[in-house]
Amino acid sequence: MNSFHKLSRLLLATLVLAAMALQGCVRDKCDMNISYMEYTPVYMDSDEFKNAATVEAPRELKNPGKIYVKDDVLFINEVAKGVHVFDNSDPANPMPLAFLNAPGNYDIAANCDKLYLDSSTDLLVYDISNPAAPRFEQRVENALPHIIYYQGYQADPEKGIVIEWTPDLKTVPYACDGNMSDVIMMNQFSIQPAIDPAPTLDQTNFAGRSAVNPATPGQAGSMSRFAVQNDRLYVVTSEDLRVYDVTACAVPSFVQTVAIESWGGEAETIFALDNLLLIGSTSGMFIYDTQDPNDPSFLSVFQHVTSCDPVVSDGQFAYVTLRSEGNASRCQGWTNQLDVLDISNPRNPMLVRTYQMTKPAGLGIDGDKLFVCDGDAGLKVYDANNPQNLAQIQHFSDVHAMDVIPNNGLLIMVGDDGIVQYNYDASNELTKLSTIKVQ
Repeated sequence: MNSFHKLSRLLLATLVLAAMALQGCVRDKCDMNISYMEYTPVYMDSDEFKNAATVEAPRELKNPGKIYVKDDVLFINEVAKGVHVFDNSDPANPMPLAFLNAPGNYDIAANCDKLYLDSSTDLLVYDISNPAAPRFEQRVENALPHIIYYQGYQADPEKGIVIEWTPDLKTVPYACDGNMSDVIMMNQFSIQPAIDPAPTLDQTNFAGRSAVNPATPGQAGSMSRFAVQNDRLYVVTSEDLRVYDVTACAVPSFVQTVAIESWGGEAETIFALDNLLLIGSTSGMFIYDTQDPNDPSFLSVFQHVTSCDPVVSDGQFAYVTLRSEGNASRCQGWTNQLDVLDISNPRNPMLVRTYQMTKPAGLGIDGDKLFVCDGDAGLKVYDANNPQNLAQIQHFSDVHAMDVIPNNGLLIMVGDDGIVQYNYDASNELTKLSTIKVQ
Protein backbone atom coordinates (compact mmCIF):
# COMPACT_ATOMS: atom_id res chain seq x y z
CA MET A 1 0.00 0.00 0.00
CA ASN A 2 2.77 2.41 0.89
CA SER A 3 4.54 1.47 -2.30
CA PHE A 4 1.35 2.19 -4.24
CA HIS A 5 0.96 5.67 -2.66
CA LYS A 6 4.64 6.44 -3.29
CA LEU A 7 4.23 5.38 -6.92
CA SER A 8 1.07 7.49 -7.25
CA ARG A 9 2.78 10.56 -5.78
CA LEU A 10 5.77 10.03 -8.08
CA LEU A 11 3.50 9.71 -11.10
CA LEU A 12 1.55 12.83 -10.12
CA ALA A 13 4.76 14.83 -9.67
CA THR A 14 6.00 13.65 -13.03
CA LEU A 15 2.76 14.71 -14.72
CA VAL A 16 2.84 18.14 -13.04
CA LEU A 17 6.46 18.69 -14.11
CA ALA A 18 5.60 17.60 -17.66
CA ALA A 19 2.63 19.98 -17.77
CA MET A 20 4.78 22.86 -16.49
CA ALA A 21 7.43 22.08 -19.08
CA LEU A 22 4.82 21.95 -21.83
CA GLN A 23 3.32 25.24 -20.67
CA GLY A 24 6.75 26.80 -20.73
CA CYS A 25 7.28 25.55 -24.28
CA VAL A 26 3.95 27.04 -25.36
CA ARG A 27 4.91 30.37 -23.76
CA ASP A 28 8.24 30.30 -25.51
CA LYS A 29 6.58 29.69 -28.86
CA CYS A 30 4.14 32.55 -28.24
CA ASP A 31 6.84 35.00 -27.21
CA MET A 32 6.67 36.98 -30.41
CA ASN A 33 5.36 40.23 -31.84
CA ILE A 34 3.10 41.04 -34.75
CA SER A 35 3.58 44.11 -36.94
CA TYR A 36 0.62 45.73 -38.66
CA MET A 37 -0.28 48.97 -40.37
CA GLU A 38 -2.48 51.41 -38.55
CA TYR A 39 -4.29 53.98 -40.71
CA THR A 40 -5.38 57.36 -39.37
CA PRO A 41 -7.79 59.62 -41.25
CA VAL A 42 -6.63 63.14 -42.11
CA TYR A 43 -9.49 65.63 -41.97
CA MET A 44 -9.98 69.03 -43.58
CA ASP A 45 -12.56 71.63 -42.67
CA SER A 46 -15.27 71.92 -45.33
CA ASP A 47 -14.63 75.60 -46.11
CA GLU A 48 -10.87 75.10 -46.20
CA PHE A 49 -11.36 72.09 -48.47
CA LYS A 50 -13.46 74.04 -50.98
CA ASN A 51 -10.94 76.88 -51.08
CA ALA A 52 -7.93 74.59 -51.50
CA ALA A 53 -8.17 74.17 -55.29
CA THR A 54 -5.40 76.51 -56.37
CA VAL A 55 -2.62 76.73 -58.95
CA GLU A 56 0.80 77.04 -57.33
CA ALA A 57 4.44 77.24 -58.33
CA PRO A 58 6.17 73.92 -59.11
CA ARG A 59 7.15 71.90 -56.07
CA GLU A 60 9.33 68.88 -55.43
CA LEU A 61 8.05 65.41 -56.26
CA LYS A 62 7.77 63.40 -53.05
CA ASN A 63 5.25 60.59 -53.45
CA PRO A 64 4.31 59.96 -57.11
CA GLY A 65 1.15 58.07 -57.92
CA LYS A 66 -0.79 58.05 -61.19
CA ILE A 67 0.63 59.48 -64.43
CA TYR A 68 -1.13 60.98 -67.43
CA VAL A 69 0.02 62.35 -70.80
CA LYS A 70 -1.73 64.76 -73.15
CA ASP A 71 0.21 65.91 -76.17
CA ASP A 72 3.54 67.26 -74.87
CA VAL A 73 2.33 67.74 -71.29
CA LEU A 74 3.00 65.25 -68.49
CA PHE A 75 0.81 65.20 -65.38
CA ILE A 76 2.03 63.40 -62.24
CA ASN A 77 -0.21 62.79 -59.25
CA GLU A 78 1.33 63.62 -55.86
CA VAL A 79 -0.59 61.10 -53.78
CA ALA A 80 -3.42 62.78 -51.84
CA LYS A 81 -1.97 66.25 -52.53
CA GLY A 82 -2.48 67.29 -56.16
CA VAL A 83 -0.89 67.20 -59.60
CA HIS A 84 2.51 68.26 -60.96
CA VAL A 85 2.44 69.71 -64.48
CA PHE A 86 5.51 69.26 -66.74
CA ASP A 87 6.41 70.39 -70.24
CA ASN A 88 7.50 67.13 -71.82
CA SER A 89 8.16 68.38 -75.36
CA ASP A 90 11.76 67.31 -74.77
CA PRO A 91 11.51 64.02 -72.80
CA ALA A 92 15.25 64.16 -72.15
CA ASN A 93 14.70 67.36 -70.20
CA PRO A 94 11.14 67.64 -68.76
CA MET A 95 10.43 71.09 -67.33
CA PRO A 96 8.20 71.75 -64.29
CA LEU A 97 5.40 74.24 -64.90
CA ALA A 98 2.98 74.29 -61.99
CA PHE A 99 1.37 72.36 -59.17
CA LEU A 100 -2.40 71.94 -59.00
CA ASN A 101 -3.33 71.78 -55.34
CA ALA A 102 -6.13 69.26 -54.79
CA PRO A 103 -6.36 67.60 -51.35
CA GLY A 104 -7.43 63.98 -51.66
CA ASN A 105 -6.29 63.65 -55.28
CA TYR A 106 -5.45 60.24 -56.72
CA ASP A 107 -6.58 60.25 -60.37
CA ILE A 108 -6.32 62.36 -63.52
CA ALA A 109 -8.03 62.50 -66.94
CA ALA A 110 -8.42 65.06 -69.72
CA ASN A 111 -10.85 65.94 -72.49
CA CYS A 112 -10.67 68.90 -74.85
CA ASP A 113 -8.41 71.35 -73.04
CA LYS A 114 -9.76 70.49 -69.59
CA LEU A 115 -8.17 68.37 -66.87
CA TYR A 116 -10.34 66.42 -64.43
CA LEU A 117 -9.06 65.61 -60.94
CA ASP A 118 -10.64 63.87 -58.00
CA SER A 119 -10.36 65.78 -54.75
CA SER A 120 -11.70 63.46 -52.06
CA THR A 121 -15.47 63.65 -52.60
CA ASP A 122 -15.40 66.19 -55.44
CA LEU A 123 -14.44 66.36 -59.11
CA LEU A 124 -12.34 69.40 -60.09
CA VAL A 125 -12.00 70.90 -63.55
CA TYR A 126 -8.88 72.85 -64.61
CA ASP A 127 -8.37 74.70 -67.88
CA ILE A 128 -5.05 73.56 -69.42
CA SER A 129 -5.27 75.31 -72.79
CA ASN A 130 -2.09 77.07 -71.69
CA PRO A 131 -0.24 74.48 -69.58
CA ALA A 132 2.13 77.17 -68.34
CA ALA A 133 -0.81 78.87 -66.65
CA PRO A 134 -3.55 76.35 -65.71
CA ARG A 135 -6.76 77.80 -64.30
CA PHE A 136 -9.22 76.28 -61.85
CA GLU A 137 -12.70 76.37 -63.41
CA GLN A 138 -15.24 74.25 -61.60
CA ARG A 139 -15.99 71.93 -58.72
CA VAL A 140 -18.56 69.13 -58.99
CA GLU A 141 -19.46 68.39 -55.38
CA ASN A 142 -20.10 64.87 -54.07
CA ALA A 143 -19.09 63.26 -57.36
CA LEU A 144 -17.24 60.49 -55.52
CA PRO A 145 -17.86 58.43 -52.37
CA HIS A 146 -16.67 59.69 -49.01
CA ILE A 147 -13.59 57.82 -47.79
CA ILE A 148 -15.15 56.92 -44.45
CA TYR A 149 -13.89 53.33 -44.27
CA TYR A 150 -10.40 52.11 -45.08
CA GLN A 151 -8.79 48.74 -44.35
CA GLY A 152 -11.09 48.08 -41.40
CA TYR A 153 -10.71 51.56 -39.89
CA GLN A 154 -13.54 54.08 -39.68
CA ALA A 155 -13.45 57.87 -39.83
CA ASP A 156 -15.80 60.29 -38.11
CA PRO A 157 -17.54 62.45 -40.76
CA GLU A 158 -18.42 64.98 -38.07
CA LYS A 159 -14.72 65.91 -37.88
CA GLY A 160 -14.56 67.08 -41.50
CA ILE A 161 -13.78 65.73 -44.96
CA VAL A 162 -11.31 62.85 -45.13
CA ILE A 163 -8.59 63.67 -47.65
CA GLU A 164 -6.24 60.75 -46.94
CA TRP A 165 -5.37 57.94 -44.56
CA THR A 166 -1.84 58.07 -43.20
CA PRO A 167 -0.09 54.77 -42.38
CA ASP A 168 1.85 54.03 -39.22
CA LEU A 169 3.66 50.74 -38.65
CA LYS A 170 2.79 49.30 -35.23
CA THR A 171 4.27 46.32 -33.38
CA VAL A 172 2.42 44.60 -30.53
CA PRO A 173 2.77 41.28 -28.68
CA TYR A 174 1.11 38.41 -30.48
CA ALA A 175 -1.77 36.82 -28.54
CA CYS A 176 -0.80 33.22 -27.70
CA ASP A 177 -4.37 32.06 -28.23
CA GLY A 178 -4.52 33.79 -31.63
CA ASN A 179 -7.29 36.07 -30.37
CA MET A 180 -6.13 39.20 -32.24
CA SER A 181 -8.49 41.92 -33.41
CA ASP A 182 -9.79 41.67 -36.97
CA VAL A 183 -8.29 45.03 -37.93
CA ILE A 184 -4.79 43.92 -36.85
CA MET A 185 -5.06 40.63 -38.70
CA MET A 186 -6.36 42.43 -41.80
CA ASN A 187 -3.38 44.78 -41.80
CA GLN A 188 -0.47 42.46 -41.08
CA PHE A 189 2.50 44.05 -42.76
CA SER A 190 6.01 43.20 -43.91
CA ILE A 191 8.48 46.08 -43.81
CA GLN A 192 9.62 47.42 -47.16
CA PRO A 193 12.83 49.38 -47.96
CA ALA A 194 12.57 53.15 -47.65
CA ILE A 195 13.02 55.55 -50.54
CA ASP A 196 16.35 57.41 -50.53
CA PRO A 197 16.19 61.20 -50.81
CA ALA A 198 17.04 62.61 -54.22
CA PRO A 199 17.23 66.07 -55.78
CA THR A 200 14.49 67.50 -58.01
CA LEU A 201 14.50 69.45 -61.22
CA ASP A 202 15.12 73.17 -61.26
CA GLN A 203 12.07 75.28 -62.04
CA THR A 204 12.06 76.50 -65.63
CA ASN A 205 9.98 79.04 -67.52
CA PHE A 206 7.79 77.16 -69.99
CA ALA A 207 5.60 79.96 -71.39
CA GLY A 208 4.81 79.50 -75.06
CA ARG A 209 6.72 76.22 -75.54
CA SER A 210 3.79 73.82 -75.83
CA ALA A 211 0.03 73.71 -76.07
CA VAL A 212 -2.72 71.16 -75.49
CA ASN A 213 -4.66 69.84 -78.48
CA PRO A 214 -8.35 70.24 -77.56
CA ALA A 215 -9.40 67.60 -80.11
CA THR A 216 -7.96 64.54 -78.36
CA PRO A 217 -8.17 63.02 -74.88
CA GLY A 218 -4.93 62.06 -73.17
CA GLN A 219 -3.47 58.73 -72.14
CA ALA A 220 -3.49 57.29 -68.64
CA GLY A 221 -1.47 54.54 -67.01
CA SER A 222 -2.99 51.11 -66.38
CA MET A 223 -3.67 51.87 -62.70
CA SER A 224 -6.15 54.66 -63.48
CA ARG A 225 -9.72 54.79 -62.19
CA PHE A 226 -10.62 57.48 -64.77
CA ALA A 227 -11.19 56.90 -68.50
CA VAL A 228 -12.40 59.26 -71.25
CA GLN A 229 -14.20 57.77 -74.24
CA ASN A 230 -16.68 59.30 -76.71
CA ASP A 231 -16.99 62.52 -74.70
CA ARG A 232 -17.83 60.57 -71.56
CA LEU A 233 -15.80 60.46 -68.37
CA TYR A 234 -16.05 57.08 -66.66
CA VAL A 235 -15.08 56.95 -63.00
CA VAL A 236 -14.62 53.60 -61.26
CA THR A 237 -15.24 53.29 -57.54
CA SER A 238 -14.96 50.06 -55.57
CA GLU A 239 -18.59 49.19 -56.30
CA ASP A 240 -19.82 51.17 -59.29
CA LEU A 241 -19.11 52.99 -62.54
CA ARG A 242 -20.07 56.68 -62.62
CA VAL A 243 -20.83 58.22 -66.00
CA TYR A 244 -20.32 61.92 -66.79
CA ASP A 245 -21.12 63.61 -70.07
CA VAL A 246 -18.15 65.90 -70.87
CA THR A 247 -19.30 67.05 -74.30
CA ALA A 248 -19.35 70.54 -72.81
CA CYS A 249 -15.82 70.02 -71.60
CA ALA A 250 -15.79 72.56 -68.79
CA VAL A 251 -19.06 71.34 -67.29
CA PRO A 252 -19.16 67.59 -66.52
CA SER A 253 -22.79 66.53 -66.40
CA PHE A 254 -23.67 63.51 -64.28
CA VAL A 255 -25.53 60.84 -66.24
CA GLN A 256 -25.93 57.84 -63.98
CA THR A 257 -24.28 55.30 -61.70
CA VAL A 258 -23.93 51.73 -62.99
CA ALA A 259 -23.48 48.97 -60.43
CA ILE A 260 -20.44 46.83 -61.26
CA GLU A 261 -21.04 43.10 -61.17
CA SER A 262 -17.87 42.70 -59.10
CA TRP A 263 -18.86 39.31 -57.66
CA GLY A 264 -17.64 40.05 -54.16
CA GLY A 265 -14.48 41.89 -55.20
CA GLU A 266 -13.63 45.56 -55.45
CA ALA A 267 -13.29 47.38 -58.77
CA GLU A 268 -9.95 49.19 -59.07
CA THR A 269 -8.92 50.13 -62.61
CA ILE A 270 -10.43 50.96 -66.00
CA PHE A 271 -9.12 50.77 -69.57
CA ALA A 272 -11.05 52.26 -72.51
CA LEU A 273 -10.86 50.33 -75.79
CA ASP A 274 -12.97 51.31 -78.83
CA ASN A 275 -16.51 50.76 -77.54
CA LEU A 276 -15.46 48.61 -74.60
CA LEU A 277 -14.44 49.26 -71.02
CA LEU A 278 -12.14 46.72 -69.36
CA ILE A 279 -12.49 46.97 -65.58
CA GLY A 280 -9.97 45.33 -63.29
CA SER A 281 -11.18 44.21 -59.89
CA THR A 282 -9.87 42.06 -57.07
CA SER A 283 -12.09 39.20 -58.26
CA GLY A 284 -11.78 39.38 -62.04
CA MET A 285 -11.65 41.40 -65.26
CA PHE A 286 -15.04 42.72 -66.36
CA ILE A 287 -15.95 43.82 -69.88
CA TYR A 288 -18.63 46.45 -70.48
CA ASP A 289 -20.06 47.59 -73.79
CA THR A 290 -20.38 51.35 -74.46
CA GLN A 291 -22.31 51.35 -77.74
CA ASP A 292 -24.65 53.52 -75.72
CA PRO A 293 -22.02 55.69 -73.98
CA ASN A 294 -24.53 56.82 -71.36
CA ASP A 295 -25.46 53.29 -70.35
CA PRO A 296 -22.52 50.83 -70.24
CA SER A 297 -23.79 47.26 -70.29
CA PHE A 298 -22.15 44.18 -68.79
CA LEU A 299 -20.84 41.67 -71.34
CA SER A 300 -18.62 39.20 -69.51
CA VAL A 301 -16.15 38.49 -66.75
CA PHE A 302 -12.94 36.53 -66.49
CA GLN A 303 -12.70 35.42 -62.86
CA HIS A 304 -9.49 34.86 -60.92
CA VAL A 305 -8.30 34.45 -57.35
CA THR A 306 -8.35 37.49 -55.08
CA SER A 307 -5.62 39.89 -56.18
CA CYS A 308 -5.10 43.34 -57.74
CA ASP A 309 -5.30 43.29 -61.53
CA PRO A 310 -4.71 46.28 -63.80
CA VAL A 311 -5.45 45.51 -67.45
CA VAL A 312 -4.49 46.81 -70.91
CA SER A 313 -5.37 45.59 -74.40
CA ASP A 314 -4.34 45.84 -78.04
CA GLY A 315 -7.86 45.06 -79.21
CA GLN A 316 -7.55 41.30 -79.64
CA PHE A 317 -5.69 40.36 -76.49
CA ALA A 318 -5.99 41.68 -72.94
CA TYR A 319 -3.01 41.57 -70.61
CA VAL A 320 -3.81 41.34 -66.90
CA THR A 321 -1.31 41.35 -64.04
CA LEU A 322 -2.37 39.64 -60.81
CA ARG A 323 -0.56 40.82 -57.70
CA SER A 324 -0.71 39.52 -54.14
CA GLU A 325 0.34 41.52 -51.10
CA GLY A 326 -0.88 39.27 -48.29
CA ASN A 327 -3.27 40.58 -45.68
CA ALA A 328 -1.86 44.11 -45.69
CA SER A 329 -4.01 45.21 -48.63
CA ARG A 330 -7.03 44.21 -50.66
CA CYS A 331 -4.60 42.37 -53.01
CA GLN A 332 -4.83 39.25 -50.85
CA GLY A 333 -3.85 35.76 -51.90
CA TRP A 334 -0.61 34.25 -53.19
CA THR A 335 -0.76 34.85 -56.93
CA ASN A 336 1.79 36.92 -58.87
CA GLN A 337 1.38 36.40 -62.59
CA LEU A 338 0.57 37.84 -66.01
CA ASP A 339 -2.53 36.46 -67.71
CA VAL A 340 -3.03 36.83 -71.46
CA LEU A 341 -6.68 36.69 -72.54
CA ASP A 342 -8.19 36.48 -76.01
CA ILE A 343 -11.03 39.04 -76.07
CA SER A 344 -11.78 38.87 -79.79
CA ASN A 345 -15.22 37.76 -78.59
CA PRO A 346 -15.76 40.16 -75.67
CA ARG A 347 -18.69 38.08 -74.48
CA ASN A 348 -16.42 35.12 -73.91
CA PRO A 349 -12.83 36.03 -72.91
CA MET A 350 -10.51 33.03 -73.07
CA LEU A 351 -7.26 32.45 -71.21
CA VAL A 352 -4.35 32.08 -73.64
CA ARG A 353 -1.45 31.64 -71.25
CA THR A 354 -0.19 32.54 -67.77
CA TYR A 355 3.32 33.82 -67.07
CA GLN A 356 4.76 33.83 -63.55
CA MET A 357 5.91 37.18 -62.15
CA THR A 358 7.46 38.46 -58.92
CA LYS A 359 5.13 41.27 -57.81
CA PRO A 360 3.56 42.76 -60.97
CA ALA A 361 1.73 46.06 -60.99
CA GLY A 362 1.04 48.32 -63.98
CA LEU A 363 1.66 47.47 -67.61
CA GLY A 364 1.35 48.90 -71.12
CA ILE A 365 1.11 47.70 -74.71
CA ASP A 366 2.19 49.48 -77.90
CA GLY A 367 2.11 47.47 -81.09
CA ASP A 368 4.24 44.38 -80.58
CA LYS A 369 5.88 45.63 -77.37
CA LEU A 370 4.54 44.77 -73.94
CA PHE A 371 5.92 46.55 -70.88
CA VAL A 372 5.35 45.00 -67.45
CA CYS A 373 6.19 46.66 -64.13
CA ASP A 374 7.22 43.80 -61.84
CA GLY A 375 7.80 45.72 -58.61
CA ASP A 376 11.20 45.08 -57.04
CA ALA A 377 12.04 42.79 -59.97
CA GLY A 378 12.06 45.85 -62.22
CA LEU A 379 10.73 46.73 -65.65
CA LYS A 380 10.37 43.90 -68.17
CA VAL A 381 9.96 44.35 -71.92
CA TYR A 382 8.44 41.60 -74.09
CA ASP A 383 7.98 40.93 -77.78
CA ALA A 384 4.21 40.37 -77.95
CA ASN A 385 3.99 39.18 -81.56
CA ASN A 386 3.02 35.77 -80.22
CA PRO A 387 1.02 36.15 -76.97
CA GLN A 388 1.23 32.38 -76.44
CA ASN A 389 5.00 32.65 -76.25
CA LEU A 390 6.03 36.10 -75.03
CA ALA A 391 9.76 36.65 -75.51
CA GLN A 392 11.53 38.89 -72.98
CA ILE A 393 13.79 41.28 -74.88
CA GLN A 394 14.97 43.58 -72.09
CA HIS A 395 14.96 43.72 -68.29
CA PHE A 396 15.75 46.72 -66.11
CA SER A 397 16.31 45.04 -62.75
CA ASP A 398 17.72 48.14 -61.02
CA VAL A 399 14.38 49.97 -60.79
CA HIS A 400 11.22 49.50 -58.75
CA ALA A 401 8.50 49.82 -61.39
CA MET A 402 4.86 50.64 -60.60
CA ASP A 403 3.16 51.81 -63.82
CA VAL A 404 3.94 52.83 -67.40
CA ILE A 405 2.58 54.76 -70.35
CA PRO A 406 4.01 53.69 -73.74
CA ASN A 407 3.27 56.09 -76.61
CA ASN A 408 4.85 56.17 -80.06
CA GLY A 409 8.38 55.34 -79.01
CA LEU A 410 8.31 57.07 -75.63
CA LEU A 411 7.89 55.08 -72.42
CA ILE A 412 7.07 56.92 -69.19
CA MET A 413 7.50 54.84 -66.04
CA VAL A 414 6.63 55.69 -62.45
CA GLY A 415 8.53 53.97 -59.64
CA ASP A 416 10.04 54.52 -56.21
CA ASP A 417 12.89 56.55 -57.68
CA GLY A 418 10.56 58.89 -59.53
CA ILE A 419 9.47 59.23 -63.15
CA VAL A 420 11.84 57.62 -65.66
CA GLN A 421 11.50 58.12 -69.43
CA TYR A 422 12.86 55.81 -72.13
CA ASN A 423 13.03 55.86 -75.89
CA TYR A 424 12.13 52.63 -77.71
CA ASP A 425 12.09 51.70 -81.39
CA ALA A 426 12.17 48.75 -83.76
CA SER A 427 15.62 47.76 -82.50
CA ASN A 428 14.00 46.33 -79.35
CA GLU A 429 16.30 48.39 -77.16
CA LEU A 430 15.16 50.93 -74.55
CA THR A 431 17.35 53.97 -74.04
CA LYS A 432 17.00 55.98 -70.85
CA LEU A 433 16.30 59.67 -71.50
CA SER A 434 15.64 61.31 -68.12
CA THR A 435 14.55 60.89 -64.51
CA ILE A 436 12.33 63.18 -62.48
CA LYS A 437 13.55 62.17 -59.04
CA VAL A 438 11.61 62.08 -55.81
CA GLN A 439 12.80 64.09 -52.84
